[in-house]
Amino acid sequence: MAKVDIMEIEKIDRDRKTGDNMDGEKRANDKLEMRTADLSNKMSITQINKYISAYQSGDPVKDLIPPGLTKSELIQLQKLAEKRS
Repeated sequence: MAKVDIMEIEKIDRDRKTGDNMDGEKRANDKLEMRTADLSNKMSITQINKYISAYQSGDPVKDLIPPGLTKSELIQLQKLAEKRS
């Protein structure tokens, strides 16, 4: 193999690695959806939708949150409501 061929192959590999990372936003959204699925073990979809509606309209949401949610789950719920607005 000539030196030029090796350099072209290395460039293709670098481009491929760069292209593989271009779907970072999609992977982040997928992770958020998985977290939402984890959250749905503690809240029904109806409860989650009521929370999102109340959060978006500025109504108090304290009564809509079931006891036993962790801080990270509350943050996930808030991020979900912000994402859907």
